[in-house]
Amino acid sequence: MSITRYEMTIHLVTESPLHSGGIDEVVDRSRPDSERVAVPRRFARDGKGHPVLTGRSVKGAVRAACEEYLHSDAGAAVRKQLGSDWEGLWGTTSSGKPRAATLTFHAVDLAEAAQRKDGSAWKSGTADAPETHPVAQSIALATRTGIAVNRYWGAAGDTALFEHEYIPAGCPLTLTITAQAGRTSTSDKGTQPEADGPEPATESQVEQLFALIIGLLESGRVAFGGRRNAGWGRVRLDADEPTWTLTRSRLGTREDLLTWLGGGENVTSAIDPVDCTESERIRITISWDSPTGILVAEPRPEKKAEDDTPAHKGAKGQADDQQEMIYTEPLRSGPHSTAPFVLPGSSVRGALRSRASRIARTVLAAQQSTPIDDWAERGVHDQLAADPTLVRDLFGSTDRRGALRVLDTLASGQTTLRKVVHNAGDRWTGGVAEGLLYGEKVPDTRWKDLVLELDPRSLPGPVDRRRAAWCLLGLTLAELATGALPLGSRGTRGLGQIHVTRVRVDGGADIVGEPWDFIDPGGDAADRDGAEVVSIASQVLKRLRALMIEPNPDANWTGWSSYLCETKESCRD
Repeated sequence: MSITRYEMTIHLVTESPLHSGGIDEVVDRSRPDSERVAVPRRFARDGKGHPVLTGRSVKGAVRAACEEYLHSDAGAAVRKQLGSDWEGLWGTTSSGKPRAATLTFHAVDLAEAAQRKDGSAWKSGTADAPETHPVAQSIALATRTGIAVNRYWGAAGDTALFEHEYIPAGCPLTLTITAQAGRTSTSDKGTQPEADGPEPATESQVEQLFALIIGLLESGRVAFGGRRNAGWGRVRLDADEPTWTLTRSRLGTREDLLTWLGGGENVTSAIDPVDCTESERIRITISWDSPTGILVAEPRPEKKAEDDTPAHKGAKGQADDQQEMIYTEPLRSGPHSTAPFVLPGSSVRGALRSRASRIARTVLAAQQSTPIDDWAERGVHDQLAADPTLVRDLFGSTDRRGALRVLDTLASGQTTLRKVVHNAGDRWTGGVAEGLLYGEKVPDTRWKDLVLELDPRSLPGPVDRRRAAWCLLGLTLAELATGALPLGSRGTRGLGQIHVTRVRVDGGADIVGEPWDFIDPGGDAADRDGAEVVSIASQVLKRLRALMIEPNPDANWTGWSSYLCETKESCRD
């Protein structure tokens, strides 16, 4: 048996921000709280100092998507074609038959990808070309900052400031995968294959794997890097480039070697991508607007040492009334001033989780005889770990990823920045406190739909527990529809109010039932004949009440909330 080598090149485009961690800098926690700063989580770097998406990170994402599909009923036909040992094609370290992986995934150069987008992807303060950056620390991509909110106090949690290096949506990526089928002979005559070790992959198996990978990428089932529950890491095939190319080189004869040296035989047309479009995800689409404006703030730039003079005194030689107000800017989806404004999926997801936790703990407080734990002295990370079980099923914890994903929401159309100025009052004089004048720029714009995706397969337990988790999420969406759940920051100052005009839910028939399509009665769906007008929240509650849920046998009460308790002891408390 001779060796056959393959090389597939796939052209992708990021549909959302992409981040994948490398070697994190050690945080100095010995400094006083007032001197602590966020340490960015950066990409891994190659020998040239370029940020890269490592091959093992790409392989892990692709392998997880392949195994998920092949274990489903839809993947039965492909599973049969790959053979009974298809899992071994990804490599194994088992003591019985250790085996190297058939496919090799190469690192993706993200510096090249960001440059190809607009030619100016380097962060301000660095040179314009990668050739001038011989060390890893010289190249830095844009970063995005996020926080975790303390559920008790409603403010940013201590040690809960995060900063992630990322590349924005719209960046082209070039993914290279190589593979080898067959193996060389060890006999004198060159006709007998090796007897020891597992059987090597065949050409048909390798080509079938490539067809599956292309099908999964086409269907959007593959996401790279971290923060995927916040909508990051989504990619699609690049329509502006040849989507993929595949070359094959058989190395059995002299002519084969010459063909290999010449670039190999182009066998792109021999690949028929697997149809993987059928998905079990539940997709929730929420149309909305904001009467007050939404603001998620861009972090203020750090002051330089020479700028330590209080801002209210103005520049040197200027009077107080001549000072220039430094406004807080709204967050954009990319590092450039032309990028659209964004409502991050992590911000919406955090607001939904906080409200879901409040609902769940309120129900538990009414059902259990013992008081609910007081979170006043708990840090935000301990609060997340102590969330009721259905909240952790939906939104995850430090131990496992949740089933709910919330995508970034972009502004659409023309945007006007409204300047809002406010100050803090001096409690003694009753006048304006010195140095406490603030200003924000609030974008007045139309926003695209909020999009949430729920993966029922990631929800643990029987179908009744998954329906209970859906009930909790539905109650949270009902509160969002009433306008009682603000989004973004400055909610206590009147910003962040939203008006939901439509809620649509598709997929997940065994959990959701029939698809949802609820329209605000005050809009185009208002009944003009005097019939009863039903709000979106009321329609949601009506559908949730119709769900058939067998109660948790360990609890001493019925209904979906019986699945909020985690242990038999707490259920019967």
